[in-house]
Amino acid sequence: MRTNQNTLPSSLCKEVRFTLPQSWQELSQEDLRYVLRLLWLYNTDPDWKARVRTAAFLHFAHVRVERETELGWLCRDDTGRSFILGKRMLPAVMAPLAWTQEPEKISVRLEQAGNYKAVDFALRELKFGDYLQVENFFQAFLQTSDENVLRNMARLLYQVPDKGGAEDLKEEILFGVFLWYNSAKQLLARTFSNFLKPANSEGSTVTAERLRESTLSQIRLLTKGDVTKQKYILEEIDTWTALAELDALAKEADEIQRKYKHGKK
Repeated sequence: MRTNQNTLPSSLCKEVRFTLPQSWQELSQEDLRYVLRLLWLYNTDPDWKARVRTAAFLHFAHVRVERETELGWLCRDDTGRSFILGKRMLPAVMAPLAWTQEPEKISVRLEQAGNYKAVDFALRELKFGDYLQVENFFQAFLQTSDENVLRNMARLLYQVPDKGGAEDLKEEILFGVFLWYNSAKQLLARTFSNFLKPANSEGSTVTAERLRESTLSQIRLLTKGDVTKQKYILEEIDTWTALAELDALAKEADEIQRKYKHGKK
């Protein structure tokens, strides 16, 4: 429920009341789609934060700017009432929309892409084999900014069949997929911190070969070298189950290494 209310006194009307969402969770699916489209439209603009927040304010407050005056912006709401919005008032008025300035902290996703339903935000429902592919596509997008790579991610996260569907996904869905997975990665890193550790700043350039080695290494750890288990691991085990096992193995390896180093001293 939207709880914030602001009152704007003006010489044109006694007061104007409006409510604004104060978090990602308060958005309807339609509103989420709108904000994602704003972020996509302005993501390369140096002043993207101000542009996104201003457009979001006008949208959620149901306000239309008529013209600029000496006192500020002459605005009209959806009831037809007019009021002056002074420039000095803007920071306080739009403060509840601070969450639009941190898209990396998004905590929701579009539930549908056309006729296809998304897996859960935390990726608990995602097959481990699909997770490995999504991670590789994500890293590839960071290197190339290729929209087709996001389309491949969307195909997996929305469970789109191999033939058809993903080609028609709109830009806000594709950009939303990038933000969603980026945020989900942070959640997974916090949950499975023994295995999903931050990369070292030195020599951490991601290459196709390094991604391939990482993927194969994870598969070997889970199958314990038994190739007959690979299909089951990739197609039957969910992401959280697989990562929990990898996290336990990483924790065990760290403990052994600490004991070894302690023993040498």
